[in-house]
Amino acid sequence: MPYTTSQAFIDVMIMYAIVIVVSLLVAVVIRVIVWTLSRRASQAETAAAQTQAAPLPPLDDQVPAAHLAAIAAAVTMMSGAHRIVRIESAPPSYGWAIAGRSAHHHSHITRRS
Repeated sequence: MPYTTSQAFIDVMIMYAIVIVVSLLVAVVIRVIVWTLSRRASQAETAAAQTQAAPLPPLDDQVPAAHLAAIAAAVTMMSGAHRIVRIESAPPSYGWAIAGRSAHHHSHITRRS
């Protein structure tokens, strides 16, 4: 008995149904994992909020401690729980100056016609 087009169509539909079922199962497993992790994170945030905050240490830099506390609070509210490890000025970077010089020098190149 030859393999007909209708049999091929039925086989394709069966494979399509299997793919849909597997995709839904994977989506459910991912949803359960996300739910569990978010629940643990909310419990950790609740426990952290219940602990008493330590007083801010005195700083040697020009940034007042109250400003750092406000920045840390804004970062926590916008992107979740993070910890500021160090604040310092960035080393000088000459990338913009080099790019500007390069663009300026290349603007003087004559073009062949």
